[in-house]
Amino acid sequence: MKNLFLTIVLFFSVSVAYSQWAYERVDNGFDEPYRIAYTKLNNNSILKLENVYGEIAFYIQGGYFCDEEPLVEMSFLVGSEYHKFYVYGTKGDDSKVIFIMDDINGSNILSDFKNCSLLKIRITDDICDDEIYTFNMSRSSSAFNYILNQ
Repeated sequence: MKNLFLTIVLFFSVSVAYSQWAYERVDNGFDEPYRIAYTKLNNNSILKLENVYGEIAFYIQGGYFCDEEPLVEMSFLVGSEYHKFYVYGTKGDDSKVIFIMDDINGSNILSDFKNCSLLKIRITDDICDDEIYTFNMSRSSSAFNYILNQ
C-alpha cells in the first residue's frame, strides 16, 4: 500500500512538472473574474490565453516592441511538420505586449494550436530587431479547454 501511494504521488509530481501551462483565475476588481492560461520562457516572455466575455485572446508579452502592428509569424510543429501562419499583431500601450488574435476560438489556427508540440513565433519590427520565441506547447489543448470553459 505504501509503495502504491508513493507511486501515485511520484506520477502526479512528474505530470505537473511536465505541464508547461499554468492556470489562474483573475479578478481585477472591475470586471467579472476570468480565466487565464500561460506558458513562460526562461527570459520571462509569456504566451497567454485569456477568456474575457467568451472571447479567447491570444498574446505574447515580455519583450519590448516598437511597431504599432508588427508582423507575427507563427510556426506550429504538428507531428513532424511545421504549419506556418502570418498575422499582424497589435502592440499594447506599454510596448511589452503583442496581441496576436482577439479570439483564437474562431480562427483557422485553432487545430494546430491544440495539436502542436512546439510553437515558434517571430515578431518582425521595422524599427526594432526581429525577435524569435520558442514555446513548448505540451498540453495546449487542455489549456485551451480550461479557458473555453469559463
